[in-house]
Amino acid sequence: MGTSKKPFLILDANILIDLYNFDWALVKLISAHVGQIHLATPVLSEVDEIDEGDCTKFGIVLVEPELDHVISASQDKGPLSFQDRLCLILAKEYGWTCVSNDKPLRQKCRNEEVPVIWGIELICILVEAGGLPVEQAKDIIKGIQESNPKYITNSIVNKAFRRLGLDDL
Repeated sequence: MGTSKKPFLILDANILIDLYNFDWALVKLISAHVGQIHLATPVLSEVDEIDEGDCTKFGIVLVEPELDHVISASQDKGPLSFQDRLCLILAKEYGWTCVSNDKPLRQKCRNEEVPVIWGIELICILVEAGGLPVEQAKDIIKGIQESNPKYITNSIVNKAFRRLGLDDL
């Protein structure tokens, strides 16, 4: 019997905030059914709502960037924040999937052939892995969009709904 390898995930701050604002318990479900969640410590410092204890409690692996990661992230002055550059650098070096709603970070990941998924896509993958019922996912997706309409557009929601076999908004 074969087993499928779960990807390691690295989250940027906007995904972490979306999960926290909607239902922090999703983090445990994602870790159990989709893949181990990693978080760079400088990204954690961007998010006032949670701390290291929360990360430990919910199974998030905190990653302290190496000095060369920090130097590299500090040198590039493009459209990405220092924290977003760290997410990209760590994902690329360790073969992790970057989870972000930030369009410049997503584009940079694609340019550098780093796997990248939307936060809402992560909810779809959780359903497909058997960790969440479709109807609950629908409510979660709509709730995340309500709390973050700037990044979670109707187009993104409708794409997720179609993937889950649901009607568009």
